[in-house]
Amino acid sequence: MAGKTVVRRFLMSQMQLLKIALDPRDIVYTPDWVACDMVSFFKPSGVILEPCAGDGVFLKYLPSAQWCEIEKGVDFFAWHKPVNWLFGNPPYNNLKEWFTHSFSLAENIVYLLPVTKIFNSYYQMMDVYQYGGISHIRVYGAGSKLGWQMGFAIGAIHLQKNYTGSIEVSFYQHAPNKACSGLAPAGASDGQISSGASR
Repeated sequence: MAGKTVVRRFLMSQMQLLKIALDPRDIVYTPDWVACDMVSFFKPSGVILEPCAGDGVFLKYLPSAQWCEIEKGVDFFAWHKPVNWLFGNPPYNNLKEWFTHSFSLAENIVYLLPVTKIFNSYYQMMDVYQYGGISHIRVYGAGSKLGWQMGFAIGAIHLQKNYTGSIEVSFYQHAPNKACSGLAPAGASDGQISSGASR
């Protein structure tokens, strides 16, 4: 009987964890200068969805974008209308499910992530390959440069449906601004690297 109680307690705590909509350890807000540069660099157009709006930093530069935010009662996983672009900084604790849902909705996806997250498992990489591919990674520096408590390289990763070209990499090489005064021209003073690999 005692063994069953332990099992039930474990299962109940797992169920409770699954019902928690937001993990406070999984909240990292995007600095204004990064949001400004991402919008300027990738130039999303058409129907744009910010799937996890947070404090609205991307919406500042994408005022016509639609948005979801679990804290405001608008769940991304309940969104089923196709969009041209998904654009934002997703939660990292359920990326497999997040990407699966993202791939079902958008032609273009730009997410700000620790770059390793996109490459951290064979299955994640196969999912990306089956969707299309990575066309560009815009690297902003280590997490500390963005005020995040992590040392991983942080980048905006652009995934495109049915993409078969090479992966380009650029590095943001300006001093981070506390606020963006406007959208800078894409590619200005940026180092660009092409992987040269295509499939």
